[in-house]
Amino acid sequence: MVGGIAWAAKAVHDFDPNVDFSSYQTYGWIEREGSADEQLPEHLRMRLRRVTEEVLAEKGLMPAPAPPQTDLLLTYYFGHRDELQVNHIAYSPYSPWGYGYWSGFNYGYTEVRSYTKGTLLLDIVDARTHQLVWTGTLTGEVRSTNPSGKRITKAINKLLKKFPPQ
Repeated sequence: MVGGIAWAAKAVHDFDPNVDFSSYQTYGWIEREGSADEQLPEHLRMRLRRVTEEVLAEKGLMPAPAPPQTDLLLTYYFGHRDELQVNHIAYSPYSPWGYGYWSGFNYGYTEVRSYTKGTLLLDIVDARTHQLVWTGTLTGEVRSTNPSGKRITKAINKLLKKFPPQ
């Protein structure tokens, strides 16, 4: 499902503990092979970047005109795959459908649900050393291929909540 993003997602962050994040003031975008830029529709890519820039501005980082003047380089990656969720709901011998304790068959039913699992990854690289200094990942169910601006803002805030690390 190209164009979708995991909005009801779990966020995971990692960073280089030896980096002084207070020295960074500017950033620029880079595009890499296999990045979200190649996979996402133009309007969604623009929203992601705009919201990311707004969140970074609140954190004191500003965009730089070109990589030689930038401290950090940012890039998104997006991936998705179809998943199946299988749940067996057993009728307990103590449930309203049971008739006391019985050690016989396990009655119940099985639910099968297919969904798309998406992962949005943001890598932040030191422009001078070309080393990855921070990464954040959102993983969860893709619920819409055209999420609202409010959902995008919520997702990016969740993704960048722990950037820069204290």
